[in-house]
This record gives sequence, structure tokens and C-alpha cells, in this order.
Amino acid sequence: MQHNYSFRTRLLVSFWIILSLTLLLPSWYYYHIVHRDALEESREDAVRQLKLAGWMLDFHHHVEDVEDLQSLLVALGKQMQVRLTYVAEGGKVIGDSQVPPSEIPNLDNHADRPEIIQSMSQEMAVVVRFSRTVQKELIYAAMRVPGKQSVPPGVLRLAAPLSKVKEPLERLKQSFILFLILVLSAGALLTYVIVRRLNRPVRAMIEAAEAISERDYTRRIHSAPGQEFYPLTQSINKMARSIDDHVRTITEQKQQLEAIFDAMQEGVMVLDSRGRIRNINRSLAELTSGIPQVMGRRPLEVLVNLELQELCDEVVAIDEKGIENRLLRSQIVLDGDRTYDVNAVRLPHSEGGTGAVVVLHDITELKRLERVRRDFVANVSHELRTPLTSIKGYTETLLSGVEPGSETMSSFLQVILKNTNHMVKMVEDLLQLARLERNSPSFTPVPIDAGNALLAAWKACGHLAEAKGLRFENDLPEEGIRVSADSDQLVQVFRNLLENAIR
Repeated sequence: MQHNYSFRTRLLVSFWIILSLTLLLPSWYYYHIVHRDALEESREDAVRQLKLAGWMLDFHHHVEDVEDLQSLLVALGKQMQVRLTYVAEGGKVIGDSQVPPSEIPNLDNHADRPEIIQSMSQEMAVVVRFSRTVQKELIYAAMRVPGKQSVPPGVLRLAAPLSKVKEPLERLKQSFILFLILVLSAGALLTYVIVRRLNRPVRAMIEAAEAISERDYTRRIHSAPGQEFYPLTQSINKMARSIDDHVRTITEQKQQLEAIFDAMQEGVMVLDSRGRIRNINRSLAELTSGIPQVMGRRPLEVLVNLELQELCDEVVAIDEKGIENRLLRSQIVLDGDRTYDVNAVRLPHSEGGTGAVVVLHDITELKRLERVRRDFVANVSHELRTPLTSIKGYTETLLSGVEPGSETMSSFLQVILKNTNHMVKMVEDLLQLARLERNSPSFTPVPIDAGNALLAAWKACGHLAEAKGLRFENDLPEEGIRVSADSDQLVQVFRNLLENAIR
């Protein structure tokens, strides 16, 4: 309600100011014009009367002395309803239509009067000023006149009251003021009625806006086309519908994300900007089921693992360090035998206090399967190598015996030897694979001649090249090439290259 009153007050004050300026400025201007024209007309009337008095003074030839002058001034002043004063040179008053002849010598010297001073330099002088003698504002008109016989030359001055002008102007001013009061009162009443009429839709819009601020997006403003603020009410209704649709969409997306979040087999931990737990999913909650309150704690207090805490501290502090790579990885062991692959990512320019997301992927079973596979390969290799070596030795013994054998047996033994060598090679490959998967070097590099290693591989693959009618060309320098490597494995590398080329 306070907002409505403030709006109404501002509207009233604004309307009054505009109305006042609209009325006052033209009224003041009109009054100023009338006042100026009336004053100018009074000036002109004073000049005309003064010229008439001067003409009468000059026309009456019987004016021979000061007494005759006084009589004429009294007659003219009474007839023209003005005050006529005759000021001789030097400022001495020798005649006045409103002063008895006996008191004229007691009048002040008029040499310092503005109109007298101006009349000395110009034909006609007109001055409006306050008279100390009669205590009124008068209009003075003065002009120089020649002397006649015993009357010396001087200045004839006319003084007329401004009351004839002031009184109509005052009545006009009062009429203007009364008119303005009536108009402003009527305007204020009209504004109050209009504001009360507008107050209803404004209050409805305020209530709708407050409802939207309180998350009640179903509130609507009912108005018909042509009513006050109809476009604004429609905009508010449209905004409420749009916000309602966006909130529903966001709510649905949030529910979907929460469902995905809880359905993940990986444990997910959301950290705030201080590195404390803000949220966890169902999989991670199973690991922390023994802790009553998880939110707001540090990861070390929930999952007792120093490596995990250091990783979380590092990823939260990434923005402060200015590191471009926001993703960190590590492997940790929890509960003594469970291995987890941990990925931590810093959220760029995160809002709402979210700092990072940490995902824990259980790779315990994968690690176990890798160990089983490595052990299987090693065991199979060791189990097969002993009998195959025995078969190879036995075959070589048969082939190198003194007792001659038939061609059929010799061919048979050659096949056995060939297959045996192939199986031995397979076993060696399996052992090599097991060594590579352990990521541990099984040799110490030493300086050797790469040419000798290539020659050994050449001899081993010679029979395959001859079977396909191929020959090798060696372009290595005669002095050889010294490298740091394991001799057997370098031979194996060259042998693989040559066999691939032959195939």
C-alpha cells in the first residue's frame, strides 16, 4: 500500500507541476504584457497632457508674472486632474498646482530630481518613481519651456498617480490568481479521481509481481483490451508464463540429472569453493554409510585417504594458480583392498559456490583380471616352454644322428622342427607381452652394433625370403652403427620388420 501511495503522490505532484507551469507561464507573460502596455500608455498619456499644458501655457498671453503662472497651473491641474509644477533654472519651484502660493517658497529644490535632470539633455523626460512628498508611486513627465515676460525659463513637470493603472492591474492579478486556484483545484480533484481509477490495475500488477517473487508463477492479471496498462499487464502475464515454463523445464532437467547422478555406478562427489563436500550420489553414499553427516565435511573426514584429500585441494586451487589443465587424475586404495581411479575437474567460473567434481571409479575387479591374465600368460609360457624345448632337442638329435634315415622320416622331422620353432616363438611373444604389461624394464641397455643385430635377424628370416623368391639388400655403413639397446630385443625388432616386409 505504501508503494501505491508513493505512486499516487508522485503522479499528483507531477500533474500539478505541469498544470501550474502550463497556466502560470502564459498568465505571467500575459500579465507582464498588459502591465507593460498599461504603463506605456500611461507614459504616453502623461506626455500628451504635458504637451497640452505646455501649449496652454504658451497660448495664454496674459501670463505676465509668477502669480498669473500659479493661477494657470491650478486651473490646468484641476481640469486635467494632474499635478503641474514649474521649476525654474537652478531647481527652484516657482509654481505648483497643488501647493498654496504661500508654501511654494518652502518646497525643496528640485534640481536633483531625475526627471528634471533628464529634461536638461532631452526634449521630453518620463520617469516612474516613488514620491516622498505624497508617499505614492507617480509618473513624472518633464520638458523645458521658454520664459514669458517676468516668468523665467524653466521646466514644466507633470505628476500623475499610477493608481489608475495599478488598480486595474491588481484586479486582473487577483482574477488570475483566483482562476489558477480554481483550475488547480479542479485539476487536483481530477488527478485524484484518475489515480484512484489507475490504482486498481497498479495494485494488481504489484500483487502479481510479489507473487512471482515468492515463486507463485500461476498468478495472472485479468484485464480487457483498451483498459489502463493493458499492454503492461499482458507483458507481466507473458513473463509469468515464460518463467513458469522455464522453471518446469529446469525442474525436469534437474530431476533427470539427479536420476542419472544417483544411477551412476561411479561415486561422485561435488565440492564447494572451499573444498568441502556439497553433495554425493548414491554409489558414494554406500562407501560413507557409517558417517551420519557427510555434507560440509572435508573429503579426508569421510574417506580416510591422504592422496584423495591432496588431489581435492589441488583441483580446488587450480584457478588461484592459473593452471590451464583443470582435470587431475590419480589412483587410490580404500578399505585396504579396493582400488579406485579418481578424476577431479575444476568447474570454470562456477556460480553458487560449486568448486569441483570428483569421480571415483572402482577398478578393483579390472586390476584383479589384469593380474590373472599376466599370471596366466606367464604360467602358460613356462608350462609350454619346457616340453617344446625337449621336443626341439630330440628332433635335432634325430636329424644329426649317424644312422641314416629314410627321406620320409627326414621330411617328417623337418615339419616337427618347423612347428616347434613356431611355438617357441609364440611363447616368447607371450612372455614379452607380460613384461610390457608390467611396465617394468627387463633389460639393461648396453652399447651394441645395430648391423650385427640386423644380420642375425636376416639369417633367421632367410628361409622365408627364399621361399617367396625375395632377397635382402643391406645399405648400412661398413663401420657399423653403435646404439644403446638390448641385443636380443633389437634382433627381435628387426626380425618383426623383416617378416612383415616378406608377408
